[in-house]
Amino acid sequence: MPSSAILGVCGLLVGAACLMASQSLALAADGSFQLVRVLATEDVWGLDERILGAWAHQVAVVIAVRAGVTDTQILSILLGVGHFLVPAIAWSLAILLSRADRLVCIAVAMIAGLSSGATWFISVNEVVLAAPFTVVVAVLLWQPRAWGWHDVVLAVATSAVLVACYETAVLTGSVLAFWAAWRAIRAGTLPERLGCATVAALSVVSVTVASGGSSAGANPTHSQSFLYYLVSFEPWPFYVALAGIATFVAALGPWLVVTARRVALAFGSLALIVAVGGFEPNAFTGLQVRGGVAVAALAIEVFLFWRWIRERERMGERLDREPRGSRAVAGVLAAVPVVFVASMLAVSLQPLRSWSRSLDAFRVEVDRSQGVVEAVSVLPESRRAVLWGWTSSSLSLLVRGNAEAGILVDRNPSIVPFPPHEAREQLADEYVWDP
Repeated sequence: MPSSAILGVCGLLVGAACLMASQSLALAADGSFQLVRVLATEDVWGLDERILGAWAHQVAVVIAVRAGVTDTQILSILLGVGHFLVPAIAWSLAILLSRADRLVCIAVAMIAGLSSGATWFISVNEVVLAAPFTVVVAVLLWQPRAWGWHDVVLAVATSAVLVACYETAVLTGSVLAFWAAWRAIRAGTLPERLGCATVAALSVVSVTVASGGSSAGANPTHSQSFLYYLVSFEPWPFYVALAGIATFVAALGPWLVVTARRVALAFGSLALIVAVGGFEPNAFTGLQVRGGVAVAALAIEVFLFWRWIRERERMGERLDREPRGSRAVAGVLAAVPVVFVASMLAVSLQPLRSWSRSLDAFRVEVDRSQGVVEAVSVLPESRRAVLWGWTSSSLSLLVRGNAEAGILVDRNPSIVPFPPHEAREQLADEYVWDP
């Protein structure tokens, strides 16, 4: 894979992550309540079966709070570091580690762009982190070369976070456990044998923890909505894009004749164009698509596993050979993932601008209000992008300019985390926005 294409995709992911973190987008959806709980306890907050993923999301905030930082604008940006930058770096690592095989690298890069663009407006969702971490481990297991100690450290550290990260580990962790155990048995070096055995053991634990969390039924509504949107293929652009990626990657392999390859390339490219044009990134579509992202992570994991098996069976035949045609054509094909990732992230810029303006309007009304006020009564309809049905009181605490500011509340909240008149008791008075 050309270095320019790799740097382009990674630069886009990291750059977009930094931009979204700087706009405090981590406060979207449940993010504001999460940050209130972290500030109130000065510790990581989350469900037991997702606590290690919560650590990856929140550790920067916990460090800052314990160091005495009370500016909630800075703290919201640091929350974004865990919500956006950590997943972006993980995706970039997976892309860099797969660079030796153009076919694998293109597949990983396009899944990274699709998952990031579709989910970052609800970055509090654990699948935003679980998906890239799963792919990092899968890429390491796919590596044709023997592992060194640096591979072992990265694989074990990533697998450890996945132990308590998300319930979909029931599926993805099972594949990693079987694959890592198989590779450990066939390993020819001590680092690889120990590393793969540890990854296998940690993956088994992740499946156990995920199974326990799923069967406990602590949040049946969450599980039901997850399955509903998954089986109903909502939002549809995500699944069209996933089909387009699969078709495009299949066309680059050695499995199709020339005519079929051209048809597949055309169909895949058309599907990607339609999908990008149909995407409307926001917190609600991000909630809908979390099942699709889990499927995408599982699909790329299984694809890499299959490639690894095939390469072991056919040691003398390279499956990632150059596409037929000129080097110029090969260069154009390598540019497709860059264009796709850029398009997915560009689609998010307009909603990000709207969300940022809505946050500014919300903050102005909080400082202007006294006591408890319904958010929809003071916010114009064009400035309600930050509303999420139950988090307005938490968001009010975070964006207030002083401790005497008002509390905006939701008219018919789906959850009441604390009575509105007790809002000020949830957070110490010194936590204010840009003091």
